[in-house]
Amino acid sequence: MFVSTSRNIDTFCPLGVAELFTVFKNDFIDSTLTITKNSISYTIDVKPHITCTCPFAFDEKAEKFWHLITTDINANRSNRVNPCISPKERKRRYDTARSKRIHWIKPVIEQWHTEPAIRYFYQKRGNKVNLVLWYTNRNFAVIVRKLSNSSDRFLVSSYLIYESEVYRYKKQLKEYEKNAPLGIEWF
Repeated sequence: MFVSTSRNIDTFCPLGVAELFTVFKNDFIDSTLTITKNSISYTIDVKPHITCTCPFAFDEKAEKFWHLITTDINANRSNRVNPCISPKERKRRYDTARSKRIHWIKPVIEQWHTEPAIRYFYQKRGNKVNLVLWYTNRNFAVIVRKLSNSSDRFLVSSYLIYESEVYRYKKQLKEYEKNAPLGIEWF
């Protein structure tokens, strides 16, 4: 059974960021996470070698970590500016909702094909194919992207689906289920 609670910490402070990074490190760096369906498995690669300096501790943290706890600056959410100094990640804002749910990502990936509350659909964005894993009980999405013909799939993002966006996700899911397979699926 999938269990989800939000972390109850002040995440936008040195101790909070350290706790979030511990979760990220345990789930994605110190252990191998795979996404599996039937007998086919792909390794999730968060590219931990691509880093930027953490302004709280002045040590290197994976850019993907900052990406998971921030949102696009154009998302019009009233969150604080991302402290990551990487030019790419600097265009994002700290997102408390994402941060407090960082520990949901691994169970969603591990249980996506066995948990009925996790629905999925494939989405083509330009020349890239995303697998959208939508935990419908909590309106939380994890995006896994196929970047090449390699056997690795890369964790792209995760986020809370706000009430105003639920209709769009339901529509995309219904359209995918109606027309599947589309020929872009990996599994």
